[in-house]
Amino acid sequence: MQSTDTEFLIPSSVSEALENIAKEDAIFLGGGTSTALLYKTRLIEPSRVVWLGNVGELKGIFVSTTAVTISAMTTIAEISANRDIATLLPAVSVAAGAIGNARVRAMATLGGALAHADPRQDLPPAMIAVGAVVSVKSAAGSRDIPLAKFYEGFLETVLTPEELITAITIPLVREGTSSYIRYTPTSEGDYPTIGAAAAVTMAADGNTIETATAVLCGVGTVPIIAEEASRILEGTTGDDATLRRAANTVREIVDPQDDERGTAAYKREIAPVFAYRALKSCMQR
Repeated sequence: MQSTDTEFLIPSSVSEALENIAKEDAIFLGGGTSTALLYKTRLIEPSRVVWLGNVGELKGIFVSTTAVTISAMTTIAEISANRDIATLLPAVSVAAGAIGNARVRAMATLGGALAHADPRQDLPPAMIAVGAVVSVKSAAGSRDIPLAKFYEGFLETVLTPEELITAITIPLVREGTSSYIRYTPTSEGDYPTIGAAAAVTMAADGNTIETATAVLCGVGTVPIIAEEASRILEGTTGDDATLRRAANTVREIVDPQDDERGTAAYKREIAPVFAYRALKSCMQR
């Protein structure tokens, strides 16, 4: 991957990795599925590559009664195959299983996928919908960032060059469920024309929506969070008419572009349809 004058370092701990990144134009490397493409097209030309594959503390999925924590170097294949995630966080499980093909999923890592920040990716909307929080570290300290506030633009995040994603934590809520659906006219392994994630939590009475979130990908430079839809749904029974009214609000907030997967006008029209379907799926569980 690297040119002859690019250093390739293999740290064995997070602290060593953070020391290694302290050089101009140095980058972290996880599975390399996205980084390799950026390197090949000369969009990045790092002076140093810090490969994280030997850092054991960045691997693993940990489930407690209150949260699921997924370490940054956990592969997408491991996420999609995990039974706890499939049961507790179905949107995340489905989104992970939709990424690329088996070979890509076996190599790609969660931290790398989130840091890549392509707005067409499947996992960000699913993880935003369920309230994921990103833990990052640098030599200066650590911080936790809600994934909903993580993206700033196309291939842009709030991370500084010295920061490393170490884990993603998703809170578990009682009486909550989630869903993810996508559509692409090309191969299943391609980016979707549109993806829609939803998460709904019911109040103690079992009939009233306490919280509802819908998030779309592929229709803007960042994942689109339907905040007005949440306001419409919360406190209601989630009847079909209310679901449709909430979903229709996304038409005004998406900002799609023409590409080989569909025109901007087409994407704007189907956005409410997919938002509705994702929300409806949650209400039927």
